[in-house]
Amino acid sequence: MNSQANYYEVLGVREDASAEEIKKAYRRLAKEYHPDSRGGDKKAEEHFKKISEAYSVLGDPQKRQQYDLMRRGGFSGFEGFDYRGPGAGSYRVNFGDNVNDIGDIFSNLFGGGGRQGESLFNNFEEIFHQKKPPRARSADMESTITVPFEMAINGGETIIKTGGDRRVKIKIPAGIEDGKKIRIRGQGAPSKSGAEPGDLYLTIKVAAHPEFERRGNDIHSYLYINMAEAVLGAEVTVKTVSGKEVKLKIPPGTGSAKIFRLPGMGVKAETGPGDHFVRVEIDVPADLSMSQKREFREWARKVGLLK
Repeated sequence: MNSQANYYEVLGVREDASAEEIKKAYRRLAKEYHPDSRGGDKKAEEHFKKISEAYSVLGDPQKRQQYDLMRRGGFSGFEGFDYRGPGAGSYRVNFGDNVNDIGDIFSNLFGGGGRQGESLFNNFEEIFHQKKPPRARSADMESTITVPFEMAINGGETIIKTGGDRRVKIKIPAGIEDGKKIRIRGQGAPSKSGAEPGDLYLTIKVAAHPEFERRGNDIHSYLYINMAEAVLGAEVTVKTVSGKEVKLKIPPGTGSAKIFRLPGMGVKAETGPGDHFVRVEIDVPADLSMSQKREFREWARKVGLLK
Protein backbone atom coordinates (compact mmCIF):
# COMPACT_ATOMS: atom_id res chain seq x y z
CA MET A 1 0.00 0.00 0.00
CA ASN A 2 1.13 3.56 -0.69
CA SER A 3 2.88 4.94 2.36
CA GLN A 4 0.62 8.01 2.18
CA ALA A 5 -2.56 5.95 2.44
CA ASN A 6 -4.95 6.92 5.21
CA TYR A 7 -6.33 3.74 6.78
CA TYR A 8 -9.39 5.61 8.06
CA GLU A 9 -10.21 6.72 4.52
CA VAL A 10 -9.68 3.18 3.20
CA LEU A 11 -12.35 1.87 5.59
CA GLY A 12 -14.52 4.97 5.16
CA VAL A 13 -14.70 5.81 8.88
CA ARG A 14 -13.96 8.88 10.97
CA GLU A 15 -10.71 9.08 12.91
CA ASP A 16 -12.71 8.98 16.15
CA ALA A 17 -14.75 5.95 15.04
CA SER A 18 -15.42 3.30 17.68
CA ALA A 19 -13.96 -0.20 17.44
CA GLU A 20 -17.41 -1.55 16.57
CA GLU A 21 -17.84 0.99 13.75
CA ILE A 22 -14.45 0.02 12.33
CA LYS A 23 -15.30 -3.69 12.52
CA LYS A 24 -18.66 -3.17 10.78
CA ALA A 25 -17.04 -1.10 8.04
CA TYR A 26 -14.39 -3.77 7.49
CA ARG A 27 -16.89 -6.64 7.30
CA ARG A 28 -19.09 -4.71 4.85
CA LEU A 29 -16.20 -3.77 2.57
CA ALA A 30 -14.48 -7.16 2.82
CA LYS A 31 -17.67 -8.90 1.76
CA GLU A 32 -18.19 -6.45 -1.10
CA TYR A 33 -14.64 -6.68 -2.46
CA HIS A 34 -13.75 -10.28 -1.60
CA PRO A 35 -12.14 -11.88 -4.70
CA ASP A 36 -14.59 -14.79 -4.60
CA SER A 37 -17.52 -12.41 -5.06
CA ARG A 38 -15.86 -10.40 -7.85
CA GLY A 39 -14.98 -13.19 -10.24
CA GLY A 40 -11.24 -12.53 -10.36
CA ASP A 41 -11.49 -8.75 -10.73
CA LYS A 42 -7.87 -7.59 -10.17
CA LYS A 43 -8.86 -4.09 -9.02
CA ALA A 44 -11.27 -5.56 -6.48
CA GLU A 45 -8.55 -7.96 -5.30
CA GLU A 46 -6.10 -5.08 -4.77
CA HIS A 47 -8.72 -3.06 -2.91
CA PHE A 48 -9.51 -6.10 -0.75
CA LYS A 49 -5.82 -6.27 0.23
CA LYS A 50 -5.88 -2.57 1.16
CA ILE A 51 -9.01 -3.11 3.26
CA SER A 52 -7.41 -6.08 5.06
CA GLU A 53 -4.23 -4.09 5.68
CA ALA A 54 -6.13 -1.12 7.09
CA TYR A 55 -8.19 -3.32 9.43
CA SER A 56 -5.09 -5.22 10.61
CA VAL A 57 -3.92 -1.90 12.07
CA LEU A 58 -7.12 -0.07 13.04
CA GLY A 59 -8.76 -3.25 14.33
CA ASP A 60 -6.04 -3.69 16.95
CA PRO A 61 -6.26 -1.08 19.77
CA GLN A 62 -2.49 -0.98 20.38
CA LYS A 63 -1.62 -0.80 16.69
CA ARG A 64 -4.26 1.85 16.14
CA GLN A 65 -2.83 3.95 18.97
CA GLN A 66 0.65 3.48 17.52
CA TYR A 67 -0.57 4.42 14.04
CA ASP A 68 -2.24 7.58 15.35
CA LEU A 69 0.93 8.53 17.26
CA MET A 70 3.09 8.06 14.20
CA ARG A 71 0.73 10.07 12.00
CA ARG A 72 0.88 12.94 14.48
CA GLY A 73 4.66 12.55 14.67
CA GLY A 74 5.17 12.75 10.92
CA PHE A 75 5.00 9.08 9.98
CA SER A 76 2.42 8.47 7.29
CA GLY A 77 2.21 4.68 7.50
CA PHE A 78 4.10 1.44 8.01
CA GLU A 79 6.50 -0.28 5.62
CA GLY A 80 8.43 -3.51 5.85
CA PHE A 81 6.45 -6.76 6.02
CA ASP A 82 5.25 -8.86 3.08
CA TYR A 83 2.81 -11.69 3.65
CA ARG A 84 2.39 -14.58 1.26
CA GLY A 85 0.51 -17.83 1.72
CA PRO A 86 -1.43 -20.44 -0.23
CA GLY A 87 -4.51 -18.85 -1.73
CA ALA A 88 -4.04 -15.67 0.28
CA GLY A 89 -2.26 -13.48 -2.29
CA SER A 90 0.34 -10.97 -1.21
CA TYR A 91 0.02 -8.52 1.67
CA ARG A 92 2.26 -5.62 2.73
CA VAL A 93 2.22 -3.66 5.97
CA ASN A 94 4.03 -0.35 5.52
CA PHE A 95 6.35 1.37 8.00
CA GLY A 96 6.58 4.75 6.24
CA ASP A 97 9.22 6.85 4.49
CA ASN A 98 11.04 7.91 7.67
CA VAL A 99 11.89 4.30 8.62
CA ASN A 100 13.23 2.15 5.78
CA ASP A 101 13.12 -1.26 7.45
CA ILE A 102 13.55 -3.16 10.70
CA GLY A 103 17.33 -3.01 10.39
CA ASP A 104 17.14 0.80 10.23
CA ILE A 105 15.06 0.82 13.43
CA PHE A 106 17.57 -1.48 15.13
CA SER A 107 20.50 0.74 14.10
CA ASN A 108 18.89 3.86 15.47
CA LEU A 109 17.85 2.20 18.71
CA PHE A 110 21.13 0.47 19.46
CA GLY A 111 23.81 1.91 17.16
CA GLY A 112 24.48 4.90 19.39
CA GLY A 113 24.49 7.35 16.47
CA GLY A 114 21.36 9.42 17.01
CA ARG A 115 19.90 11.53 14.25
CA GLN A 116 17.59 14.48 14.00
CA GLY A 117 14.05 13.52 14.98
CA GLU A 118 15.28 10.54 17.00
CA SER A 119 12.69 11.26 19.70
CA LEU A 120 10.03 10.07 17.27
CA PHE A 121 11.28 6.55 17.80
CA ASN A 122 9.84 6.62 21.31
CA ASN A 123 6.56 5.86 19.55
CA PHE A 124 7.85 2.37 18.80
CA GLU A 125 8.23 1.18 22.38
CA GLU A 126 5.01 -0.86 22.14
CA ILE A 127 6.20 -2.51 18.90
CA PHE A 128 9.85 -3.21 19.70
CA HIS A 129 11.12 -3.93 23.22
CA GLN A 130 14.78 -4.35 24.10
CA LYS A 131 15.57 -7.16 26.52
CA LYS A 132 18.64 -7.42 28.70
CA PRO A 133 21.29 -9.02 26.44
CA PRO A 134 23.08 -12.16 27.58
CA ARG A 135 26.86 -12.32 27.50
CA ALA A 136 28.45 -12.09 24.05
CA ARG A 137 25.03 -11.56 22.46
CA SER A 138 23.19 -8.49 21.31
CA ALA A 139 19.70 -7.74 22.56
CA ASP A 140 16.69 -9.82 21.63
CA MET A 141 13.83 -7.95 19.99
CA GLU A 142 10.05 -8.30 19.93
CA SER A 143 7.59 -7.31 17.24
CA THR A 144 4.03 -8.07 16.17
CA ILE A 145 2.99 -9.05 12.66
CA THR A 146 -0.48 -9.62 11.25
CA VAL A 147 -1.06 -12.63 9.01
CA PRO A 148 -4.13 -13.46 6.91
CA PHE A 149 -6.71 -15.77 8.49
CA GLU A 150 -6.16 -18.51 5.88
CA MET A 151 -2.39 -18.48 6.44
CA ALA A 152 -2.83 -18.92 10.19
CA ILE A 153 -5.10 -21.91 9.58
CA ASN A 154 -3.30 -23.59 6.68
CA GLY A 155 0.28 -22.43 7.27
CA GLY A 156 2.43 -20.46 4.88
CA GLU A 157 5.47 -18.26 4.56
CA THR A 158 6.05 -14.62 5.47
CA ILE A 159 8.89 -12.57 4.01
CA ILE A 160 10.35 -10.05 6.47
CA LYS A 161 12.73 -7.31 5.37
CA THR A 162 15.37 -7.11 8.10
CA GLY A 163 17.87 -4.60 6.75
CA GLY A 164 18.91 -3.23 3.38
CA ASP A 165 17.80 -5.65 0.68
CA ARG A 166 18.09 -8.72 2.90
CA ARG A 167 14.89 -10.63 3.46
CA VAL A 168 14.19 -13.48 5.86
CA LYS A 169 11.65 -16.17 5.06
CA ILE A 170 9.49 -17.04 8.07
CA LYS A 171 7.41 -20.20 8.23
CA ILE A 172 4.00 -19.77 9.82
CA PRO A 173 2.92 -23.16 11.21
CA ALA A 174 -0.55 -24.40 10.33
CA GLY A 175 -3.08 -23.81 13.09
CA ILE A 176 -1.15 -21.07 14.91
CA GLU A 177 -3.39 -19.11 17.27
CA ASP A 178 -3.72 -15.38 17.71
CA GLY A 179 -1.18 -14.10 20.25
CA LYS A 180 1.30 -16.98 19.86
CA LYS A 181 5.00 -16.20 19.43
CA ILE A 182 7.61 -17.58 17.07
CA ARG A 183 11.37 -17.20 17.49
CA ILE A 184 13.69 -16.13 14.66
CA ARG A 185 17.28 -16.89 15.60
CA GLY A 186 19.95 -14.31 14.88
CA GLN A 187 17.54 -11.60 13.69
CA GLY A 188 17.49 -9.46 16.83
CA ALA A 189 19.46 -6.28 17.47
CA PRO A 190 22.65 -6.05 15.37
CA SER A 191 26.00 -5.61 17.07
CA LYS A 192 28.87 -3.31 16.19
CA SER A 193 31.24 -4.99 18.65
CA GLY A 194 31.29 -8.38 16.95
CA ALA A 195 28.92 -10.01 19.44
CA GLU A 196 26.45 -12.63 18.26
CA PRO A 197 23.15 -11.09 17.10
CA GLY A 198 20.15 -11.52 19.35
CA ASP A 199 16.90 -13.23 18.38
CA LEU A 200 13.67 -11.75 17.08
CA TYR A 201 10.42 -12.83 18.74
CA LEU A 202 7.33 -12.32 16.60
CA THR A 203 3.88 -12.21 18.15
CA ILE A 204 1.30 -13.39 15.64
CA LYS A 205 -1.85 -11.33 15.15
CA VAL A 206 -4.43 -13.18 13.04
CA ALA A 207 -6.54 -10.95 10.81
CA ALA A 208 -10.32 -11.27 10.97
CA HIS A 209 -12.14 -12.98 8.09
CA PRO A 210 -15.46 -11.84 6.59
CA GLU A 211 -16.81 -15.41 6.32
CA PHE A 212 -15.06 -17.66 8.83
CA GLU A 213 -14.69 -17.56 12.61
CA ARG A 214 -12.34 -19.75 14.62
CA ARG A 215 -13.42 -21.24 17.96
CA GLY A 216 -10.71 -23.46 19.35
CA ASN A 217 -9.88 -25.84 16.50
CA ASP A 218 -13.33 -25.56 14.93
CA ILE A 219 -14.40 -23.24 12.14
CA HIS A 220 -17.85 -21.63 12.06
CA SER A 221 -19.59 -20.01 9.11
CA TYR A 222 -23.05 -19.11 7.81
CA LEU A 223 -24.86 -20.58 4.83
CA TYR A 224 -27.66 -18.54 3.26
CA ILE A 225 -30.36 -20.44 1.35
CA ASN A 226 -33.65 -19.31 -0.17
CA MET A 227 -37.13 -20.37 0.88
CA ALA A 228 -37.51 -22.91 -1.92
CA GLU A 229 -34.29 -24.65 -0.93
CA ALA A 230 -35.39 -24.67 2.71
CA VAL A 231 -38.84 -26.11 1.93
CA LEU A 232 -37.94 -28.55 -0.85
CA GLY A 233 -34.37 -29.38 0.08
CA ALA A 234 -31.30 -28.87 -2.08
CA GLU A 235 -27.67 -29.72 -2.63
CA VAL A 236 -25.44 -26.68 -2.11
CA THR A 237 -21.73 -25.91 -2.25
CA VAL A 238 -19.93 -24.87 0.92
CA LYS A 239 -16.51 -23.22 0.86
CA THR A 240 -14.12 -24.42 3.56
CA VAL A 241 -11.18 -22.58 5.13
CA SER A 242 -8.71 -24.73 3.17
CA GLY A 243 -10.19 -23.39 -0.07
CA LYS A 244 -11.80 -26.72 -0.89
CA GLU A 245 -15.49 -26.72 -1.81
CA VAL A 246 -17.71 -29.52 -0.51
CA LYS A 247 -21.27 -30.54 -1.32
CA LEU A 248 -23.86 -30.34 1.45
CA LYS A 249 -27.35 -31.82 1.25
CA ILE A 250 -30.07 -29.64 2.74
CA PRO A 251 -33.04 -31.82 3.80
CA PRO A 252 -36.58 -30.63 2.98
CA GLY A 253 -38.06 -28.52 5.76
CA THR A 254 -34.76 -27.14 7.02
CA GLY A 255 -35.25 -24.08 9.22
CA SER A 256 -33.07 -21.14 10.17
CA ALA A 257 -30.36 -21.77 12.78
CA LYS A 258 -30.01 -25.41 11.72
CA ILE A 259 -26.34 -26.38 12.10
CA PHE A 260 -24.53 -28.91 9.91
CA ARG A 261 -21.15 -30.43 10.81
CA LEU A 262 -18.38 -31.06 8.32
CA PRO A 263 -16.04 -33.49 10.15
CA GLY A 264 -12.31 -32.84 9.91
CA MET A 265 -12.70 -29.65 7.88
CA GLY A 266 -11.57 -27.32 10.66
CA VAL A 267 -8.11 -26.42 11.97
CA LYS A 268 -5.35 -29.00 11.50
CA ALA A 269 -3.97 -29.44 15.02
CA GLU A 270 -1.52 -31.87 16.66
CA THR A 271 -4.39 -33.42 18.58
CA GLY A 272 -6.33 -33.95 15.36
CA PRO A 273 -8.31 -31.76 12.98
CA GLY A 274 -11.26 -29.72 14.16
CA ASP A 275 -14.63 -29.57 12.43
CA HIS A 276 -16.40 -26.98 10.33
CA PHE A 277 -19.88 -26.02 11.57
CA VAL A 278 -22.26 -24.43 9.08
CA ARG A 279 -25.28 -22.52 10.37
CA VAL A 280 -28.19 -22.14 7.96
CA GLU A 281 -29.97 -18.82 7.56
CA ILE A 282 -32.97 -18.43 5.26
CA ASP A 283 -33.13 -15.44 2.94
CA VAL A 284 -36.72 -14.19 2.94
CA PRO A 285 -37.63 -12.15 -0.17
CA ALA A 286 -38.51 -8.58 0.73
CA ASP A 287 -39.35 -7.14 -2.70
CA LEU A 288 -42.23 -9.28 -3.95
CA SER A 289 -44.72 -7.71 -6.33
CA MET A 290 -48.40 -7.48 -5.42
CA SER A 291 -49.25 -10.42 -7.69
CA GLN A 292 -46.46 -12.52 -6.17
CA LYS A 293 -47.69 -11.74 -2.67
CA ARG A 294 -51.22 -12.69 -3.70
CA GLU A 295 -50.04 -16.02 -5.13
CA PHE A 296 -47.95 -16.71 -2.06
CA ARG A 297 -50.90 -15.93 0.21
CA GLU A 298 -53.12 -18.34 -1.75
CA TRP A 299 -50.48 -21.07 -1.53
CA ALA A 300 -50.06 -20.47 2.22
CA ARG A 301 -53.81 -20.91 2.74
CA LYS A 302 -53.81 -24.14 0.74
CA VAL A 303 -51.09 -25.71 2.85
CA GLY A 304 -52.58 -24.45 6.12
CA LEU A 305 -50.06 -21.75 6.92
CA LEU A 306 -52.74 -19.05 6.84
CA LYS A 307 -56.42 -19.13 7.68
